[in-house]
Amino acid sequence: MKTSKMIQTLTAATASLFLFANVAAAHSEHDHSKLSLQWKFSKKVEAKILARGTLQGNGYYIGLSSHEQKTIQRYGIRNGNIFTSQVDGVNAYVKRTSTGIQIMDSGVMSISVQKQLPIRTLNWISRISTGPSGHSGHDHALVPQEWSFGQTTQNRIAKRLGTNSVVFVGLTKFEQDLLTDYGIKLGNRFHTVINGQTTMAERSSGGLKIMGLSNNEVAQMNSSQTNM
Repeated sequence: MKTSKMIQTLTAATASLFLFANVAAAHSEHDHSKLSLQWKFSKKVEAKILARGTLQGNGYYIGLSSHEQKTIQRYGIRNGNIFTSQVDGVNAYVKRTSTGIQIMDSGVMSISVQKQLPIRTLNWISRISTGPSGHSGHDHALVPQEWSFGQTTQNRIAKRLGTNSVVFVGLTKFEQDLLTDYGIKLGNRFHTVINGQTTMAERSSGGLKIMGLSNNEVAQMNSSQTNM
């Protein structure tokens, strides 16, 4: 009898330890650290946030699609990470969750000093035509935007670019859809940063035309004006 009770006790203790280990392991997958970045949500996600009453109020959750979750994952934002964002003029701390985001604190005074990903506006550029369009339906304009690709994409572009002045780089469907999400159309030219080096890019139907070394001096000069 005593032996039977002892076995039951040991079995229960083992089960409890196993359960605790699984809970701890699951919890350890969430990194509850604050990231030093400002995230710019796409218009579609901003619409979801605005439907809940912008970023005002704390604690509520907003679900994201698998594509939207994959987007922030590509830029190193993991489950549990906290970052800043601005929607409709309201600053807030936002936490990534397993199904979307949670608004943590809308009392943030200023987030302008933090790097904004994946896109930021360059106020000095006016939207001007770069010449007549050679392709129907393509908007060949220089848009006042600086786009930051994820690190994997940056490495692929840098490897392709090398010492060439102009190269064409293919993009995956996900990468193409991401540019569309943020309003960069076929034919648009924009600034981008490839491993710390600012250059110009033009979106094409298959990917990008990267205008590299011969354009970097002007691109870097223009980019530095935004910090003046």
